[in-house]
Amino acid sequence: MPKRLNKSQNPEEQQTSSSTNRWLTVSYQPVSLFCLKRSDATSMAARSNLVPTPYTIKMALLKVLLLSQGKQQQSNFEQWIKSQFTWIRDLEIYVLPPEQLVVNRNGYKLRYYDQTADKADKTRPTLPMQDGFVFREWVHMQGALQICCGECDRLEELAQLFAQINYFGKRGCFFQFLPDATQETPQPTLTPNPTTGFTVQPMDDFGAKTTFNRINPFSTEKAQLDKDRVIKPGFLPLKLISTGARYDFYQRY
Repeated sequence: MPKRLNKSQNPEEQQTSSSTNRWLTVSYQPVSLFCLKRSDATSMAARSNLVPTPYTIKMALLKVLLLSQGKQQQSNFEQWIKSQFTWIRDLEIYVLPPEQLVVNRNGYKLRYYDQTADKADKTRPTLPMQDGFVFREWVHMQGALQICCGECDRLEELAQLFAQINYFGKRGCFFQFLPDATQETPQPTLTPNPTTGFTVQPMDDFGAKTTFNRINPFSTEKAQLDKDRVIKPGFLPLKLISTGARYDFYQRY
């Protein structure tokens, strides 16, 4: 006599469960220059990522989540943020760059506070302000930026969070959410294909076991590299068309 299937083994329930996990693709129109320092950059000399990284996108999702719902969860905040952070952390994210990118390289001379003054020998004379030269890159995007997230069963909530995001990277790098371009699909729409050509960009992301307190800048717990924040090579479908001393011009394959 055949064994009776339990609830976890019911094929119909398994099919229903798997069908609820889908992928969400959203689009943004850049409305200003984009700048996001690479993880290996210094404060004085910083190259920019060409597109937002999964870490940056997830931090943006957490920000709008806290701004829109955090105040209503004060009584059980720890339990609430733990469950919310888990499903955002576990998202797999693919990014499709706009059709064209131009990276502008700029140098600035400024005055800044001598950060060694409080740590150095108190008998050594120090200047409160000193001159310095900084290097920055700004990216001009032509076309829509697409982000594909999954696999999860909370696409409606995820879409509402994406609709509230208005910038990625450095504050002031604004993007306009395009609601008519949102898609829900059973499979990801932006999986990378390195065989067609690519440009490598370091992509940082949340670690698989990191917690909210580890990435919370107001927490006393510190995030560890390669554990709470992992950096992997990302393959962007971009081709370097021309380059110069002050610019790089990329076009999407």
